[in-house]
Amino acid sequence: MAKALTAASLLKLKADPSKRREIADGVLTGLYFVIQPTGRKSWAVRYRASGLPKKLTLGNSLFGDDADAAGNELTTMRREAAHVLERVRRGEDPGAEKQAAKRETKDEDRDSFKAVVERYLKEYAANRRNYPEKARLLGMRKQDDEWKVNPERAAGLWGAKRIQDITRRDIREHLETLAKTAPIGANRTFAELRKFFNWTVGKDILTASPMTDLQQPSEENQSRNRVLIRRKEVPGSSDDELRWLWKAAEAYDGEGGRGPFGPFLKLLMVTGQRRTEVAEMTWSEVDLDAAEWVIPAARSKNGEPHIVPLSEQAMAILRAVPRIKSKEGYVFTTDGENPISGFSRMKQRIDKLIAEYAGETKIPDWTLHDIRRTVAAGMQRIGVKMEVTEKVLNHKSGSFRGIAGIYQVHDYADEKRAALDAWGKYVKELVTRKPADNVIPLARA
Repeated sequence: MAKALTAASLLKLKADPSKRREIADGVLTGLYFVIQPTGRKSWAVRYRASGLPKKLTLGNSLFGDDADAAGNELTTMRREAAHVLERVRRGEDPGAEKQAAKRETKDEDRDSFKAVVERYLKEYAANRRNYPEKARLLGMRKQDDEWKVNPERAAGLWGAKRIQDITRRDIREHLETLAKTAPIGANRTFAELRKFFNWTVGKDILTASPMTDLQQPSEENQSRNRVLIRRKEVPGSSDDELRWLWKAAEAYDGEGGRGPFGPFLKLLMVTGQRRTEVAEMTWSEVDLDAAEWVIPAARSKNGEPHIVPLSEQAMAILRAVPRIKSKEGYVFTTDGENPISGFSRMKQRIDKLIAEYAGETKIPDWTLHDIRRTVAAGMQRIGVKMEVTEKVLNHKSGSFRGIAGIYQVHDYADEKRAALDAWGKYVKELVTRKPADNVIPLARA
C-alpha cells in the first residue's frame, strides 16, 4: 500500500538516472509525484475513461528545497487531482479535452495570417521574379533566414490573427491607411492581397475571398508627376519645396537632431532610393570606406542586388546617425530591434513643419514617393542621362526593358557615382542657397 506523501518525504525523493520514477500518494488514489532521470519533477493523475487507462499531467513541481513550499504544493495538487477525478466520475475525460484544446491551438497557429503568407511565399511566389516585392507587399520581411512580420506594412499588423477572422473591413481600412501616404503602393498591395486570398481559396484554407468586389483604394487614370523642385511646365512650382523639406527634416528630431527620422528623410533626398529600402538599411550593408551601400537581393524590389554609391552628402548624413547596438544593426531605428515605421504620423508632422517655413504659400499634396521622382527630375535638370538615372533608381523598365535588359551588362558604376555626387552637391547648393564646390551640370561637363 502506498504511503502518504508529506513535505518531508517529498524533499527526500531523488532521481534515478536509469529510469523514470512515479511515487503514488497514499492519501489520494490516482495522484502521482513523477521524477524524470534528468531530475525534473512534476505531478500527474492516473484514471480510467471508456475502459482505458489515462494520464493527465497537472504541472511541474517548483518547491525546490523549501519544506513549506513543498507542503503547500502537495495540498494544491491533491485539490486539483480531486477535481479531475470528480469530473471523471461524472463521465468526462479531462485528458482527452486537454489534447483537443492543444490540437485546436495548433490549428489556429497553422491558420494565422503570418503562417499562411509564409506558405504562399514558399509554394507560389518563390519562383516569381518579383518575389521580394510580393513578400514586402504582404507585410513580411526576411530576417536571419526567417520570415517575420514587418510592422511597417499595414498587412503585417494581422500577424497572428487567424486568416478566417480577417474581414473585408479589415482589408479596406488597412488599404485606406496605406493610400494616405502611398496611393500607388496601396494599389499594388491591393493587387497582391487579391492574388493571395484567391490562392487560399484554391488551397481550401478559405471558402471565399474577403476581397470579392472590393475596389482598389486609389485612382490611376493619370500618371503622377508631382515633384518638389521647379519645373518649367508646371506654373508655380518652386525649388523652395525641397529646401523646406530639408529644413523640416533637420527640425524633425528636435534640438540636436539626433533621432532617426530626419536623417532618413535626407537620405531619401540625396539617394533617390525606395522608402522601404532606406528605412530597413543595416550597417552591414554600408561600406563607409568604399562609400557604397549594397541593397541585397532579398530587399531589392526587382530581386537583384543594387549598389548605391554614397555621395559626400550621403556619407555626412550616415556618419551623424546615432548608432544603437543590436543584433539586427538597423541604421534608422528607435529601439535597435526594428526599423523605423509610422510613416503616416511622420508625414503629418513634416507637413506641419513645412507649412511653418512656407508661410502663406500653399503646398500641394505630396507623398514620400514623390521624393524619388524629384531626384529623377533633378538629375535630368543637371544633365544626367536617362539610362544612368534609371540605373541609380534600380529601374528595370525604360531603357533596360525586354531584350535590351538581357544583353545590357554594363553596370554603370562610374556613371552612377558621378550622377549621385553631382546631385548631392546640387541639393547642398539648393538647400543652403550657396554654390557648392565643383558643382558642374553633367551636360556641360
